[in-house]
Amino acid sequence: MYEMSIDGAGQEERVRYALMSGLCCSQAIAKLCLEDLGKENDELVAAMKAFCDGMGEGKICGAIAAAVAMLYVSDDPVDDPVRMQRDLMDWFYDRFGGLDCEELVHDDPLRKIEFCPGCVIETYFKLRDDFLGI
Repeated sequence: MYEMSIDGAGQEERVRYALMSGLCCSQAIAKLCLEDLGKENDELVAAMKAFCDGMGEGKICGAIAAAVAMLYVSDDPVDDPVRMQRDLMDWFYDRFGGLDCEELVHDDPLRKIEFCPGCVIETYFKLRDDFLGI
């Protein structure tokens, strides 16, 4: 069973609040990362809805899709974003056992409720702390 291990309860609450406010996984990660970078881009956050629920088809998880996209929005570009993208996706696969929503939640609404918030929180922290350094 999936176990979440996160430090920084205040930051975790930011993620939970974003999700409870109606943002999907990809939108929450984009909004919070933009805030952390001192940016605001409502159009980008709205566009991230395209990645919700694995692009609506159970495909690539919106949390990892948004996290990868955020590698490219910093004013201080990350070194070798293609390598970092690969590393981030490898981490996600190793941590959660897949990249597609279908693999992760098996089209089970209860599993989605149990799994997705923790997945979003861990992905956001991984991106923020280990890849963007913010």
